[in-house]
Amino acid sequence: MAKVSSDLAVAEPTKAELNQKKRDHLKFRLRRDKWLYVLLLPGVILTLVFRYFPMYGAVIAFKDYNPMLGILKSPWVGLDHFREFISSPNFMVLLENTLKISVYGLLLGFFPPIILALSLNQIINKKIRQKLQLILYAPNFISVVVIVGMLFLFLSANGPIK
Repeated sequence: MAKVSSDLAVAEPTKAELNQKKRDHLKFRLRRDKWLYVLLLPGVILTLVFRYFPMYGAVIAFKDYNPMLGILKSPWVGLDHFREFISSPNFMVLLENTLKISVYGLLLGFFPPIILALSLNQIINKKIRQKLQLILYAPNFISVVVIVGMLFLFLSANGPIK
């Protein structure tokens, strides 16, 4: 039996044609989703301004910073400041204090709020629960200056609490 060759073979697309298809598809997606990118823009700007631009100042740790020269013109010292800090006699005390503060902050900042929230959830009387929530959450929304002023007012000799 003889082999019959087919003249209807499909030609493979060239690399240039594939690249053109990718570019056309990208342009189509950019046009189609332009409003999504506009909505994404404020988040990207905030991330750049408050997360990435401050990292520029971290270069100061590797320079012998002089405010008169600025960050770019101050001489580069590399890891000298870090070596000096680690070799200082107070390094272990500072490291220990830092770790203690971190652990205590984690313990006191994680478990008590959860226990308090669960306890508040168990209060049956809705009015009492709402008043306690207001008293406990108000300091998070009111300035410290206002709270101290209120305390002075309430606890003063002529205030409501005598």
